[in-house]
Amino acid sequence: MKELSWKDKMKARYYVIVIFNLTMLFAQQAFSSGRECECQVSELSLDFFSASAMGVANSFELQEIRARGALYDFSVYEKLREFFPSLTFSYLQTEDVRRRENDDRQTRLTVETEIPVYNGGRRELNYDIAKLNALLARNDYRISMNRLIAQIRGEYLELLKLREIIEIHKKTLEHGEMQLTFVRKEFELGDATRLAVMEIEAKIREIELSLKNASDEYQDALKKFKLTLKIHWRTPVVIKGDIEKDFMIIPVSGLDDEELISVAIRMRKEIESSEAEYEISLRNNNINERYFIPNISMGFNYNLTGEDFPPREKGWGVNFKISSQLYGNSFSGGSGYNESGNGNGRGVSRNASITVLDNMPYKRSLVESRIEMARCRDERLTAKETISIEVAASCSSLRNSWDMIEIAGRRLELYDSQLEIERLKANMGEARRFDLVEKEIERGEAAVALLNSRIRYLLAASSLELAVGMDSDFLKKYLMNKNEEK
Repeated sequence: MKELSWKDKMKARYYVIVIFNLTMLFAQQAFSSGRECECQVSELSLDFFSASAMGVANSFELQEIRARGALYDFSVYEKLREFFPSLTFSYLQTEDVRRRENDDRQTRLTVETEIPVYNGGRRELNYDIAKLNALLARNDYRISMNRLIAQIRGEYLELLKLREIIEIHKKTLEHGEMQLTFVRKEFELGDATRLAVMEIEAKIREIELSLKNASDEYQDALKKFKLTLKIHWRTPVVIKGDIEKDFMIIPVSGLDDEELISVAIRMRKEIESSEAEYEISLRNNNINERYFIPNISMGFNYNLTGEDFPPREKGWGVNFKISSQLYGNSFSGGSGYNESGNGNGRGVSRNASITVLDNMPYKRSLVESRIEMARCRDERLTAKETISIEVAASCSSLRNSWDMIEIAGRRLELYDSQLEIERLKANMGEARRFDLVEKEIERGEAAVALLNSRIRYLLAASSLELAVGMDSDFLKKYLMNKNEEK
């Protein structure tokens, strides 16, 4: 190989440097343009319904479950195919060249079919299992989607709550700063001490810290909400909605546990899935119990043979096959009748074979299927009890949250009344500004408690709807109808 000269080497280095610089320039432009596109992401406004739709659309788990359901649908068609005969077309051509003898050439076209006659009902059982698996996949999708929507609703309500808490702290801070301004003026006029100013300043710092903590909690909850919806964490999101306007707090006096339990038993997909799982285990056990039942099939074939193509000598045949297993051993047998050469040749064949101890796992499979059947039977029996307890617990939680709303509402009304009196006293000089700021803080805590009780009510309602197996807003319509009946 010829060695490159010094000039050629310098040219090669020059080209490499130029290419490298161009590559880095293009990469920098692409990166900067990507950053510009990222920074120019439009603001995303989300309410509960748009957030739920986005979460369902972006959920990989739901997409996986749906894809798995499609696979089970394919399995149903595969099992259905076992009910029909098989059909095979084949072509064979042989050429034998011999010394001192005539060469042998043969061409053969064959069409064969095998018809299953009897297999102990295993085809029907496999077909039923495939359909039940497809049903389970559809139920899994519905169950997972409802759980995801309930999770999104909980995080969405948490964001609304934190946003309202921030507003409450801002109002408390505004009132506190107003009192601080008054006490500073009183200090300048000699009507208040320096200690009174320092006390109120310390309370203002406490309110500012509470406001900062609430803001940090809101940002953390918003990042978690973006993660749930599979949104990029840099995407600006504005949460739309209002707890008092968009969500109705309805009295729960018409709540009927037994009625909701009966609705849940009819509507919950978990019960249908437990029934399907038991039916699958039952059919699998029947298949293993019938392992010794023989498979019987009949076959037919038609062929054309000859030295030239296309062959012209016709032939046909029919055969009978049987196979079975017993105590870990396998045996098979069959017989057939064939005609060839346009009916000039006839033949009968018989065969039988036994394979010793080639199916030893049959006992283990039988025991495993029995254990699985017993487990599914137990789950089927306990599913209704579990759902009934879940609905009853959700009803109790909803009643308690309603009681907490009433208690927190009365407490807030009491603090509002006390705060009005305290403001009048402070303005007339009969009470300290510090006591008024403390009342403002206590009033803010009462407002936060009422807000927490309302959120707890909405979360309990969402949990009850999930326990009953109904969509969102079911409980609102149910309670409104019950209250109208009364």
